[in-house]
Amino acid sequence: MKRCSGCGIILQDQNDHALGYVKSLDHDLCLDCFNLKHYSKVRHETVVKGDMPQVSEAALIIYVLSVNHLSLRLKYRLDRHFPNSRYILVLNHADTLESSVNLGRMIHKIKHEAGQLKMKFDDIIPTSALQDHNIDLLIDSMKTYQENRNIYLVGFQNSGKSLLFRRIAEHLNQETPVLSGKKPGLTQGNFEIEFNHKKLIDTPGIFLEGGIASYLHYDQYKNIQIDSRVKPRNYQLDPLQSVYIGGIAAFSFVEGTFRGITFYAAKQLNLHRTKYDSMYQKFIERKGDLFLPTTDEAYVKHTFITKEDIKYDIAIADICFIHFEGKGQFKCLHLKA
Repeated sequence: MKRCSGCGIILQDQNDHALGYVKSLDHDLCLDCFNLKHYSKVRHETVVKGDMPQVSEAALIIYVLSVNHLSLRLKYRLDRHFPNSRYILVLNHADTLESSVNLGRMIHKIKHEAGQLKMKFDDIIPTSALQDHNIDLLIDSMKTYQENRNIYLVGFQNSGKSLLFRRIAEHLNQETPVLSGKKPGLTQGNFEIEFNHKKLIDTPGIFLEGGIASYLHYDQYKNIQIDSRVKPRNYQLDPLQSVYIGGIAAFSFVEGTFRGITFYAAKQLNLHRTKYDSMYQKFIERKGDLFLPTTDEAYVKHTFITKEDIKYDIAIADICFIHFEGKGQFKCLHLKA
């Protein structure tokens, strides 16, 4: 069985509608990877639902987590999936955070939360695979905690894991054909390089339930994903005002005192302030027209109340962060995860 050199899927020349198709088995790239590499186009919109990879040995696990997915940081108990292993947490896409973000405080909080669950990260390192930031620091940490073990990169789809793998290979003066891009689930097989007399292995990403690619076409979502530092957009809101986030979500301030609410989203994603409509009738009527991009999939409403005068952050995976402070009642309309 021959595998695609870009994504690792088994190549086949029988069904041009199925994944892994090539016109000739002499080719090294499947047609999907060829189009993505040379034309930045995607043939198949289907997101492959990859699970947590299987590792049958005591290893060093590099858990790659995008800062866009921070709310999922402790979703999995790594010690249960990978017993007798050691763990390093990589906070990738750190370059997208506002410069005022205190990374040290963020790392301290994550360590505290993990400690409460009796999980231990030997190290937590913020990186940017795109900007080639802190890659040498990560390599040094991997060597420190490797203990003559193989090393596995694991993480959610769109965490930047495969690009990180390529960056590490570059720093080690090695080459790897693995492709990276904004399409979730691109990697379909393991890729490996030599690392400190053992192996560094890139694994397929874990499917992210409710990710934006589950609802929109590639051409719609590729430009609204947060992949660079975004400028904050501040709105001074009175109660009963809403901000629509493209045609994907709506955030409403229902009860409380006048306050500033900050949105972090790609500049291509339009934000629109309007009066609160408890039935979101305007949103439903104008999505696809005034509010883009959008989908015909079901939306759900979520109400939450803040009772303390502290800072709060709400994340809409891949596309937006919302920051505010203080007591109040809020509603969020979003795609059903």
